Amino acid sequence: MSADKTKVDANLDLSDRTAALLMVNKNERKLIRELLVMTLNSEKGKEHIHSKLGAEYVELAEKLLKALGNLGQPST
Repeated sequence: MSADKTKVDANLDLSDRTAALLMVNKNERKLIRELLVMTLNSEKGKEHIHSKLGAEYVELAEKLLKALGNLGQPST
């Protein structure tokens, strides 16, 4: 198997695993929500996402947090 083919296969596997995010349990959703709140309430957190992934991922994080039902405050 060539190095290029391995790289392509690895990317396909990551895509499959990413789709599984739709099937997270209640505790996993709670953790994701808390991490997103912490990150999005921090300028450094947003800057990190922006520099690593791009501005569209900051927007994606905000939409995901909204979809998880959080109003921007950590749950207690």
